[in-house]
Amino acid sequence: MTYRLLVASFRSRCALLAGAASVCLIACAANSGPANSGVGGGASGGSGGTDAGSGGASGGTAGSGVGGLGGGGGSTSGPTLLYAHTNTRLFKVDPASPTLAATPVGDFDCIGGTNQDTSMTDLAVDGKGNLWGVSQTAFYELSIQGSSVHCVSATPLNNPNGVKFYALTFAPKGVLDANKEVLVAGNSAGELWEIDSAGNLSQHGTFGNVPANDGHGHSYDSKNVGQPWELSGDIVFLENGGNPVGFATVRDCPSPPYSSNCDTADTLIEINVPKLGQTTTGSVLQSVRGQIVKRAGCNDTSGTSYGKMYGIAALGSKVYGFSHDGAIVDIDNTDGGACLVSFDAANLWSGAGVTTAAKVVVPQ
Repeated sequence: MTYRLLVASFRSRCALLAGAASVCLIACAANSGPANSGVGGGASGGSGGTDAGSGGASGGTAGSGVGGLGGGGGSTSGPTLLYAHTNTRLFKVDPASPTLAATPVGDFDCIGGTNQDTSMTDLAVDGKGNLWGVSQTAFYELSIQGSSVHCVSATPLNNPNGVKFYALTFAPKGVLDANKEVLVAGNSAGELWEIDSAGNLSQHGTFGNVPANDGHGHSYDSKNVGQPWELSGDIVFLENGGNPVGFATVRDCPSPPYSSNCDTADTLIEINVPKLGQTTTGSVLQSVRGQIVKRAGCNDTSGTSYGKMYGIAALGSKVYGFSHDGAIVDIDNTDGGACLVSFDAANLWSGAGVTTAAKVVVPQ
């Protein structure tokens, strides 16, 4: 089986599958830099497996994954689960919990060991609930097996320019392929890239440029206006009943994509998901939803804005941000107004995800 994977790379975020059908994936990449370098990044990638039609040990019906692959993500028949992860450990997050309680699932068995990458930089969840992950050098089909997250397959990325991948999601069926979901990602350089089964990259859009203000009274530094948006952490796409919608957390910087002297507050943008299939270097920005600042009525006393949203997931009218500082924040998808939900300095979030089948309210 052959397939394509879209990857967003930084300056320069997929696999070999056996079978008869073809499968498409997209991933997001970022260059190493002070904010997203080393073990801390926050976005996504995908991987191909060799066991067509095999199901994960827990969750996922055999043959229910992308292109007939089984996976370990789990069924979408129950309440929607959000996923988040640190460099090495996966968590399930209950959106019905007032504190968005994060329950450990287990450690990735292909991360942090001898001759392994030090961090899983992001994950993506398809419409069937199957999980895929990406590190700086490879992408993985993931299967939850008891208290471990097993990497069913690990496919090296053909990466001569040293691309480091930090963000990942699936483009719903019909966006990049009429019949299949495709993995998508975005990078610090504000670019989206496709990667084929050999790891070759081809660009599919940018995040656009920083405006003078966010439309809600928050102005951007004049040195940053007109510069490309940098990916701060993550992207998430939802199928939305055949009318796909997407979001990303970005930041404004004076000299992108070098991640220096950037605004400490992230900005939530909306992505024109269908446009991914219509452009190479053009902008796929739909709108700037707003800087992620404390909204009226929020009683958080820790600060007035939120950054380092290395992982995001969307559900209803909210985008949930998972900060590499340990914060979980709920963000209104209309204007970026946000409030701290919980904080745990022991969990420095590196990525997050939710099924493309999650129900969302599209901002007006």
